[in-house]
Amino acid sequence: MKLKQKSIIERFLIPNPAWQEGYRTFLKNFGDPIGWIYLLEESGAHRLVRLDRRGHCTFYGASKSNQMNCAAFLEKYFSQWAEKDAAELDKLPTFYKCAYGRNGAIFALRHLGRLKGFLILCAFTKPEQQVRPVLPLFNHFLQSQLELAYKAYELNNFYETVHPRALALSTMHSVHRVISSSLHLGELLPRIGRLCAQVLRAKNCSILLMDPDGKHLLPYFSFGESKVAIRKHRIPLGRGLEGRLAESGESHFDRHCIAVPFIEDDVVGIVTLRDKIDNQSFTPTDLEILKSLSEQAVVAIKNAQLFEETEKLTVGSIQTISDLLELHYGGERSQIPVFGKIVLEVAKDLKLNGQEIMHLERAILLLDTGQLAFPEKLWNKKGKLTKKEFEQIKRIPLRGASLLKSISSLKPVLPIILHHRERYDGKGYPRGLRGEEIPIGARIVAVLDSFLAMISQRVYRKRLSVEEALEEIRENSGSQFDPKVVESFLKVIRRKDLYDLVSQAATELPRSVRQTQLTGGNDGPRQKRVTHTN
Repeated sequence: MKLKQKSIIERFLIPNPAWQEGYRTFLKNFGDPIGWIYLLEESGAHRLVRLDRRGHCTFYGASKSNQMNCAAFLEKYFSQWAEKDAAELDKLPTFYKCAYGRNGAIFALRHLGRLKGFLILCAFTKPEQQVRPVLPLFNHFLQSQLELAYKAYELNNFYETVHPRALALSTMHSVHRVISSSLHLGELLPRIGRLCAQVLRAKNCSILLMDPDGKHLLPYFSFGESKVAIRKHRIPLGRGLEGRLAESGESHFDRHCIAVPFIEDDVVGIVTLRDKIDNQSFTPTDLEILKSLSEQAVVAIKNAQLFEETEKLTVGSIQTISDLLELHYGGERSQIPVFGKIVLEVAKDLKLNGQEIMHLERAILLLDTGQLAFPEKLWNKKGKLTKKEFEQIKRIPLRGASLLKSISSLKPVLPIILHHRERYDGKGYPRGLRGEEIPIGARIVAVLDSFLAMISQRVYRKRLSVEEALEEIRENSGSQFDPKVVESFLKVIRRKDLYDLVSQAATELPRSVRQTQLTGGNDGPRQKRVTHTN
């Protein structure tokens, strides 16, 4: 009989070592009779369970015919007892004589006032007067062990149902954290898969998502020892377990496997768990928990898919703008790889998070966007700029931000582009922000932009050496530049790989056609060594 079909008494009383030891001790006092339990099932399909070896009753053990006759008698006799009123049942335990003349005793199995069955001891070998004093003692032992069995059942039921649900609820919070912290499918799906496997104690897990063509499932994540669980190839809809579930939108449950679709309007994917730890069977409760987890996870998956689609569009937009800038100012943009690498190393040293670093990477490529709206004639002017012309150049950050604001996914990048020519002392432009009013990304870019400008060749001055430029940055710490950023930059730039990179770049940076020297302040185009653009 399968575990789930067994009664509470069979699962938690009969196998209990404390019951078995006490039962054997009492049997000796009764003269080693044969024990039976007659179980009253709620379905009405009552059952007889033998507790001892056939040899405990010589008549019963003599032949198979005797065994069948004894079992038939007991089933008929105790089906009649099950119909007796409470007054009769209250007389138990009591002695009885079986159809074949053997003496025995009947005990009621009660829990919370309800009759659950009978325990029958048949074929006493000791006289009744010797056995009678032992009956109430055994009955007390029997009832206490029965209560413990039901408590063990309740605890087991708690572990199998309430405990997993409590774990699932706590995992819902973890899934919520995943939703807010994991925006890439490559990070998100392993977290979801491992959370599901952890809560439901599964050895194997696989997650497949619907192909954009709507005709296949693609494997995105799997782990475990089972070859069936490790998916490597796409699955056509309608084929295999996952393919059928993706086509029907239904769930799957058996003792070794549960699988649930991720559904939001349509099927998004399938999560499959196989083989519970300790060779336990999956339960209907496990399936319900996995459904709850999948309902939470599908929100995260759709968000991640939307994010990745948006990222592709954003990267495409950045590449288009970058190509356009390359077309107009190709030579001057050759320093961007050097610029970018140092900026990112400074950002890491300052403990910026992944999102902030990503925004910096994008800002570096788009810093010069405002130049696209700048008159080409003015940009190529070889003489000194007038005050009016200089004011136009100071609007380049504003124009850049204005050109990019229609791309909503670049919104976090705009403050860096808009404010990278502010000064730490508040004398910069376009807003005259000071100190930490200036976004940290803009403060980092300001230092690197000026440093690279100083080591680049200009028609209005010679380039500075790397050491001269570093000294200029140091001297302007706290006035033009954020001291924290300067400290980090001076530390990072001393790394041999970066110092060599900058030194090599300084000899390769092209001669700029731009004749404008911007101080980063609002004091006009005066000739200063520290510059804010190149």
